[in-house]
Amino acid sequence: MEGASLLLVGLLLSRAGSSPPPEPVACTRGTSDCTVTNVYGSFPDRTICRAANATYPRTEGELVAAMAKLKVKVATRHSHSFPKLACPGGRDGTIISTERLNRSVNIDAASGLMTVESGMVLRDLIQAAGAAGLALPHSPYWYGLTIGGLLATGAHGSSLWGKGSAVHEYVAGMRIVTPAPASQGFAIVRELGADHPDLDAAKVSLGVLGVVSQVTLALQPLFKRSVTFVERDDSDFAEQVAVWGDLHEFGDMAWLPRQGKVIYREDDRVDVSAPGDGLNDYRARSNPTLGLIITRAKF
Repeated sequence: MEGASLLLVGLLLSRAGSSPPPEPVACTRGTSDCTVTNVYGSFPDRTICRAANATYPRTEGELVAAMAKLKVKVATRHSHSFPKLACPGGRDGTIISTERLNRSVNIDAASGLMTVESGMVLRDLIQAAGAAGLALPHSPYWYGLTIGGLLATGAHGSSLWGKGSAVHEYVAGMRIVTPAPASQGFAIVRELGADHPDLDAAKVSLGVLGVVSQVTLALQPLFKRSVTFVERDDSDFAEQVAVWGDLHEFGDMAWLPRQGKVIYREDDRVDVSAPGDGLNDYRARSNPTLGLIITRAKF
């Protein structure tokens, strides 16, 4: 029996692990007759999102050509947003995937400016910036998000210091493809600099103003973060929120109400030369899509 037990444990361990979510766009005939889903397994109305076809532009020129179609919406690499805004609304629409618009365009270490395509995932952006001695000061926890998607939904980290922790506060410019009159080919590229009056609207647009082609970010010199977790009771939780945020640049609080506890995260910037190379291996996104679908179907 001991041998059988060891074999069973080995089989279970071999099946354990993590993997990226499934592709959000699936087509039955090449790039035609497609469905669009998200990592949560369903949209709020529980209906299937369909599209006549899908396109995967690799260049800004191809993106403009795709936008010139009558009815289009955009899907990111992992479709991590719950709302159904990525659905073109029927079998006559086209879904534009930014999966292949995933490159770094330019990095200027002297000015701290970095330009990337909108489909670049946060992991690749952070690695490319770090190689140039630069850092994006704030970001969401999960690094599988695309820069275009996380900006469109106002994704953020945790901080009350300076500009705050929203990634869009560090956008210095964008190139966005928007609808246009027939005289302009039905789609044009708009370049929005730091002082452009439309930049704020384009930063957090929920994807309804057009398709972001490129994003320019104002980065900071590379640094490390010193993190310590402290467990306390939650008797003064409400009073401590602003206090903790003022004390620590990247401070965070996780409330465990059933236990009457709060996990306080002391999280502060330190020089890149400080010893230690810890990794925050955040695994809160590892639920299988199939399991989520089954759970939702019960209610």
